Amino acid sequence: MKKIVIGALCGAVVIGAILFFTMKEEDQQENQQEAEGKRTVSADMEMIKEQASLEKVISTTYKQRDYNLQDPLVIPDPYGVAPLTALLKFETEKAIEITVTVKGKDATADITKTFSGYETSHEIPVLGLYPDYANTVIIKGESEDGTVSEKKLTINTEPLPDDFLTTELIESNPKKMENGLTFLIPSSESPYGVDSNGDVRWYSTLPNSHIMKRMENNNLLYLTEKTDKYNQILEMDMLGQVFHSYVVTVSNYEGWGIIHHDAIALPNGNILATAHDGTEYIEDEMIEIDRESGELVDQLNLRKILPEDFYQEYDGPSADDGDWFHQNAIWYDESEGDILISSRHQSLIMEMSYPEGEIDYILAAHEGWPEDYQKYLLEPIGEDFKFPGGPHSVMVLPDQDSNEATKDILLFDNNIAVTRGDESVSEEYSRGVQYRINTEEMTVKEIWAYGKERGESFFSKYVSDVNHLSETGNRLLTSGYTQTEDGKMRSIVVEVTGDEANEVVYELKVTGFKEGDHRQIYRGVRMPLYPEKWNFNLKQTD
Repeated sequence: MKKIVIGALCGAVVIGAILFFTMKEEDQQENQQEAEGKRTVSADMEMIKEQASLEKVISTTYKQRDYNLQDPLVIPDPYGVAPLTALLKFETEKAIEITVTVKGKDATADITKTFSGYETSHEIPVLGLYPDYANTVIIKGESEDGTVSEKKLTINTEPLPDDFLTTELIESNPKKMENGLTFLIPSSESPYGVDSNGDVRWYSTLPNSHIMKRMENNNLLYLTEKTDKYNQILEMDMLGQVFHSYVVTVSNYEGWGIIHHDAIALPNGNILATAHDGTEYIEDEMIEIDRESGELVDQLNLRKILPEDFYQEYDGPSADDGDWFHQNAIWYDESEGDILISSRHQSLIMEMSYPEGEIDYILAAHEGWPEDYQKYLLEPIGEDFKFPGGPHSVMVLPDQDSNEATKDILLFDNNIAVTRGDESVSEEYSRGVQYRINTEEMTVKEIWAYGKERGESFFSKYVSDVNHLSETGNRLLTSGYTQTEDGKMRSIVVEVTGDEANEVVYELKVTGFKEGDHRQIYRGVRMPLYPEKWNFNLKQTD
């Protein structure tokens, strides 16, 4: 009997010890997780529910009487987030195809859209209204037998907000410009679109930071605030109708941007975004969000890919914040199935597989790289070659030379030597630059550049962007954080021909922000105001 009791007691002691150490390990894990911060990613339905209520009001109003082409229901800014838009709703006896035109202040500024297809029930988005203006809008309906009916409307709009940025037109040659509006996307402000005259024709009252781009399904990928931080990614249309909303939180991150510089839609439909992981380091991780559920699918941290001393010994800008990498762009290369990323603080462009993170090549000055990374570094060709310094906005260009071994990339070279780079020319100018990379020979050479000729007046220490315009081959550059001789801040947006002449065909100067207030233009994007295909409908029809 004593043996049994002693055995039971020993067993209890062993079990107790196991439980004690197991609980201790769990406590340690919880403490470690608390130290690193807890990140959550989830779908958010608040805006979608609010919009459903707005649509019910529209539906109820519409049912109160009959509306037709000559007397449509006009709903200005139907979702309350895009003041220079409206929605027209009406019925017709015969099936007709609708064309809507917002008349411009001159003949070049008309904005016209035909909604293909013959219908009797019509919900027509109107985009491109001027602020503080009695806008003339013409609705034209044409039946399959060629019968045309037309109605002229006046839609009045409110002025721009008092603190809206000021846009000054410097140069405009519409015949040589790429079609579309120029959308100006700030670091923290209302994004807006201007026409060839520099007039504002679209803006959103939803705060935005860095990310507003058109997806393949013609919706916008849009970063906005939730709980006073930029941590909400929306998928919405140009009227502001939201289809998906994702919110990312990190428990111990006090900064203003949890999703901070870029996001893209992957071929599988999911969203890949730059984010923080809640550790002592920031702006060095990407997260993949499931498009439908809003759940975290995958993550890729640059600390697992690059040398330890790059982040452990970094002492450059924002070192106290742990901002050793400062990732500011993601580009998906459809031909390779890889991603390209840009790092300001390591002055590099890198192509790698996703989600594996296997490096293909690194475009960066060669100093400071350990031996086992030398095989990834591209060898420069040409006496005038310059590596990028503090770069932004990398993209892959369409094939330029019919050579399968090469690929051309376009990026904004801020030309500031942060961790590495050419100190002798640092901060003398900024430029857009096209590099041609031979991935078989691991070489790189410069093909085109613009900006150096403008000197310090075009130098941007932070932010900035460059885009290839597919119809004309022009390049649209944004030098987002420049200073005048008297120290005032401005953003310069310029469209040049993509050839040796580099003829300026469009230029804007944006002012109204101060140093350090994050209202400068981060990206300038040219795109049609109306997406190519857009079959708008109110989701609430009952």
